[in-house]
Amino acid sequence: MTDANNDRTIRLLEGIKVVEFAQNLAIPMCGRILAGMGADVVKVEPPTGDAMRSARDFGPTEAKAFSLINPDKRSIAVDLGSPQATQVIEGLLRWADVVLVAFKQSDLARYGIDWDHAQAVNPRLVHLTHTPFGPDGPDANQGGYDVLVQALSGMGFTMNRSEKGVPLATRPAVNDSGTGIAGALGVVAALRHRDQTGRGQRVDVSLLATALNLSLPTVSQFTGDQPVGSYSQVQSEMIDERDQGVGFDQLRHDFETNVMAGQRNFRLYFRHYATLDGLLTVAGLSRGLRAKFHDATGITRPAGTLTLADQEFQDIIEEAETLFASASTDHWIETLRGVGYPCGRYNLPFEALNDPQVRANWFVSDFDHPTAGTYSTPGMPLQFSDTPVGFSHGSPLFAAHTTEVLTEVGLSPAAIQALVDAEVVVANGPDDQDS
Repeated sequence: MTDANNDRTIRLLEGIKVVEFAQNLAIPMCGRILAGMGADVVKVEPPTGDAMRSARDFGPTEAKAFSLINPDKRSIAVDLGSPQATQVIEGLLRWADVVLVAFKQSDLARYGIDWDHAQAVNPRLVHLTHTPFGPDGPDANQGGYDVLVQALSGMGFTMNRSEKGVPLATRPAVNDSGTGIAGALGVVAALRHRDQTGRGQRVDVSLLATALNLSLPTVSQFTGDQPVGSYSQVQSEMIDERDQGVGFDQLRHDFETNVMAGQRNFRLYFRHYATLDGLLTVAGLSRGLRAKFHDATGITRPAGTLTLADQEFQDIIEEAETLFASASTDHWIETLRGVGYPCGRYNLPFEALNDPQVRANWFVSDFDHPTAGTYSTPGMPLQFSDTPVGFSHGSPLFAAHTTEVLTEVGLSPAAIQALVDAEVVVANGPDDQDS
């Protein structure tokens, strides 16, 4: 089954050729978005395969995580470090409209996929470079993972749970996914600029910039020499506590007590409640919505101006928790939505892909995998009224398109076979199996 609009023939990025030099999640997510909009995305893997194939839970060279991230792409395998790979790399640069790169900056020139070299080979090329911490500064050449960026950006402080007083990394890797989506936006904008000027350009994306933007509502409160309102005193107190050796859990508690005290309504009207058979999420903070909450629940005491420290406020919280635990999730959804109060079911991860709301909007695509059978993957995060987006086929088998793509970029059958014999490329396509 594919997305509902795939019977239409015009695709937004049809004819755009993309080469993806990247593993794992962030930039492959960018390639995923571009492929979903109709671009021809060629994924360049090392001879051992993308690191995300290593689980091997979908077959000898396949993994579920890889399959979820890489639908509608083609796969070739190249040893980029081999001197003989130069003809392949430059052929791909000349062939492509867009190159997606996720390597340490020190490796880019060594492989011949840095911006200066790529531009010299193809001046119309849009060159997206992913640097986890940005292209400049003391950490510019450090390898980056989402957990490092969560820590550096301050995001982790408000998102992380703890164990033995030490914060745990937040999963999933939200900054990887966000960076991929931001990268796709950057590529589309750069292609628009190329249409106007005839010139390609470099686009930089980073996990760190993404994390700071995703953390905007919290981080922005502490900007400038004079943080907003009461945040100035909170900031000073938190620094003093940390300097005195106060642990993560206490710092987090003090932050929530002092900062979130001004947002006490979160504790009653904007949260998750345990129900008789699961969990319910409620989310309505305006005065009008708070009144509807009380109408639906029968809780007569409003939070009003009470603070977290007030026993009466804690009593109201306990009354609400006891009430919601007395009936089913469906009961409360019907009751609260009946008066116009926003609420919804709290799905477990494996429930989300089959939720009726998700399915009704084609937010999930189902594919038949050659070794693992049918599997589901989230669809595109955006839709258009006149042009289809979405995925028509699942992720590529490892190196299934090496011969096909290298032929398209101009290499002869003899040249391709020489590269295979020298173990510079791996070719596992149907043409290769027949030979």
